[in-house]
Amino acid sequence: MKFICDDNLGKLAKWLRTLGYDTLFYPDIEDTELVSNALREERIILSRDTELKRFKSVEKKLFLLSGNQPLGQLKEVLKRFNLKPQEKNLFTRCLLCNQLLIPVPKKEVESRVPPFVFKTQENFIYCSKCNKFYWAGTHLKNLKRTMVEEKVMEKAS
Repeated sequence: MKFICDDNLGKLAKWLRTLGYDTLFYPDIEDTELVSNALREERIILSRDTELKRFKSVEKKLFLLSGNQPLGQLKEVLKRFNLKPQEKNLFTRCLLCNQLLIPVPKKEVESRVPPFVFKTQENFIYCSKCNKFYWAGTHLKNLKRTMVEEKVMEKAS
C-alpha cells in the first residue's frame, strides 16, 4: 500500500515511514500536483482538506482524516486500511525522503559517523538518496515504546 500525504501531514508521513509504509510528502505541493502524483503512482491520498473532493478522479483514493494529532491520524490510517505494522518493517525507509534503507557494514561507516556511535553500535543502515546513516540509538527504543503505549502496534521487542 502506497500513500501520499497532503502538505499539512508531515508528521503523519514520518510515522508511516517509520512503520515501513511507502509514503510521499512534499511540504509545498499544490492540490493538482498531489492528485496527479497519486494517480500516476497509484497512491492513496491522505488529507484533512475537504476541498480535494472536487477531484472526482481520486474520490476512491482519498482518505480524509478527522484527527489533528499525528499519532491519532496514524491510528485512523491503520484502522481504515486494516494495516498491522510489523517489527521487521520498522525503520526500513528514510524518514526524510522515503527511500528504502540499505544495511551497511560497520567498517564502511567509521569516518562517517561520530566516534562514540562507531564504538557503541554494530548495525548501520544508509539512505543512498539523502546520504544519511541511521543506527539503533535510544530513539529506537523510545519510538517502539511509544508505538506500543499508543497501541499502534503490539509489543515490540
